[in-house]
Amino acid sequence: MNRRQFLALGAAGAALAGCTATRQSRTTTAVAKAPGGGDPRMRGPFPIMSTPFNEDGSVDYESLGKAVAWVSDNGCPGVIWCQSNDAVDLLTFEEKVKGYEACAKAMQGKSAMMTFGCNGTRETMLREAKAIEEVAARYPRANVAMISRPPDDGKTEADLRAYFEALATVAKRPVIIQTHVNKTCPDPSVALLVELAKKHPAIYGYIKEESGGAAANDRMIEENKAKPVIHTVFSAWGGWQWLYQSRRCGSEGLVTERCAYAPLLAHIWREMESRDAKGTLTESYALLRLLIDQRNMPSGLRGYSLYYFQRLGLFKTTVSRQYFKAKKGEEGTTAVGDNRKWRLEKLSLTDLQKAELDECYDDMMRFVREHS
Repeated sequence: MNRRQFLALGAAGAALAGCTATRQSRTTTAVAKAPGGGDPRMRGPFPIMSTPFNEDGSVDYESLGKAVAWVSDNGCPGVIWCQSNDAVDLLTFEEKVKGYEACAKAMQGKSAMMTFGCNGTRETMLREAKAIEEVAARYPRANVAMISRPPDDGKTEADLRAYFEALATVAKRPVIIQTHVNKTCPDPSVALLVELAKKHPAIYGYIKEESGGAAANDRMIEENKAKPVIHTVFSAWGGWQWLYQSRRCGSEGLVTERCAYAPLLAHIWREMESRDAKGTLTESYALLRLLIDQRNMPSGLRGYSLYYFQRLGLFKTTVSRQYFKAKKGEEGTTAVGDNRKWRLEKLSLTDLQKAELDECYDDMMRFVREHS
């Protein structure tokens, strides 16, 4: 092969590479989504913020405020604190109120919905909801919403109805109903969710659908048929099936504890909203699944975020309050026995684990920058 042939071959190869690297914008075959009414800000990814702790186990409110603001600054339309399996029942009521205050203060003037959890028994939930309303009144420039799951001690659907009716007497803002709490309390029926939304349209009609198995997808389809009484149905399960549920079942957002991946969650949401205009939706969702599939890492769900937020300079430590006896799983950590006793646990990673997490996160940020 002479030099001219070699150069011609190189040029052809470069042209072919350019063609394959160029993504064609396309229109997805996703189901059409009817308008949901309600508050238009209550859509999109709402990651749940992990609680930062100081070395002595006290809550690090300064870091908490910085982290929720970071989620908003990175494009997520909502952020949640004091919810999920992040050992929130190991926080005292007074600590939760101080946390609400720190978050609301940090989110003054931010676009994202600062969404606070109020859960537990009916009495506990009402006490927390009243505190949230008081904090929201003190920080009117923060966009405040709530999220609540069924009562810890619920046994019947009548218990659930009474619980959420009680919350409606206190709440003055949108409330996301999380459909699952534990194995002994039933999930609310779709009929109950619609009933509550009809009766209290300014409060209910926002659902985090996380009922178990394929039934959740069927429920999601049924819930979306009830629009505009039902306003927004969020996916759950840590993002697993989010793409399917968005394109085929009508979900319009995600509630997940994977808060450290806010930049990528926001990119995926923008692609969903534009009907995959850049042609990167499948690729970006596949990247999310790769990032969160680091199974058997220490500290379960919290581990990713603690490490990444410390690396980003947002958290000072990787300390956690842990149940004195705990069962860890991919879905989170649950107590074995007394769920009020706790001990301190510090995340410890090997150099190999850190290197893998660093490379994954850097790839994520590079992808977001290239396709923003």
